[in-house]
Amino acid sequence: MKTFEDLQSLGANVIHEQTHIARSKLELVLNKVFSDLTRVQFMGFISILEREYGIDLSGIRQEYDEFMQTHPDVVIQKKSVILQAQSRSRQKWVLGGVVAITLLIAIGSMIQGRLSIAPSEEVIQLSSANVEVVDENMGMAPLEINTTVVPTIAEANVTAVKQDSNASTKSVATIDNAISIKPTVKVWMGTLDLTTGAKSQKTTMDPIVLDKSKNTLYMFGHGRLEIATPEGMKILKDRNTVWFTYENGYLKQINETEFVAKNNGATW
Repeated sequence: MKTFEDLQSLGANVIHEQTHIARSKLELVLNKVFSDLTRVQFMGFISILEREYGIDLSGIRQEYDEFMQTHPDVVIQKKSVILQAQSRSRQKWVLGGVVAITLLIAIGSMIQGRLSIAPSEEVIQLSSANVEVVDENMGMAPLEINTTVVPTIAEANVTAVKQDSNASTKSVATIDNAISIKPTVKVWMGTLDLTTGAKSQKTTMDPIVLDKSKNTLYMFGHGRLEIATPEGMKILKDRNTVWFTYENGYLKQINETEFVAKNNGATW
C-alpha cells in the first residue's frame, strides 16, 4: 500500500473492517469531500489511515488545508451543548418579550377604556403559524430502470428533476436511448463483466454510458449520481457506497449482499 489511490481502490467497507472508522466518514475522506469534515476530524482520520496502512498522506493534508483557505465561507455545523443552551436561553428571552408586549397592549387598552381581545388573538395567531413538515425518511428502495420502460423509483433518495431549457446544459443526455450515469461529485467506480469476469476501476466525474450488449456489475464510492434514461432524469443523493446490476438492458440498484452474491463472494 503506497498511495491514497490504493486506499480508494480498497473502498470504505474494507477500510472500516480494519480501522473501525465509520463508513460514512470514510466515504467523505476517500472522495475528498472536505467541506463536510472539520479539520480535527479529517486530520484524525488521516492519522489512523497512515498508522494502519503505513503510508504517507501528507499530500492529502495539504489538499485539505488549501481547500479551506480557498473556501473561507465553508462552515461545518457541529452539535454543541453550549450552543444548545444559548439557543434555549434566546427562546426564553423571545417568549418573555412577547409576554411583555402583550401585557403592555392590555394595559393600554384598559387605560383607554377599550377592553379588546384583539391582542390575545394576535398572539394565538402568531403561535399557530403554519409549520412546514419535512420528510426525513432516508430509506433507499431498490432502483430499477429499463431502457424501454422505467418503473417508479422510491421517493426517498431519488427525486424527479423537471427539465427546462435553462437546465438542459447541465443534464446528462441519453445516447441512442441508452442509460447513462453521471457523478455530481468525483467518485471511485468499479465494474465487473458478469460474462468474462473482467474487472476495471477508475475515479471520474465523466458520464458513464451503459453498454446494452454486456451484463455488468457497478460499484460507486458514493451515490451522488444523475441517471439519465429515455424517460427522463433521476437524481440520487446518497453519501454511502451504492451498487447496481445492468443485465439484459435492465438497470437495478442492489444492496451489498446481492452484490457480493453476484461477485462470487467478494465485496470487490
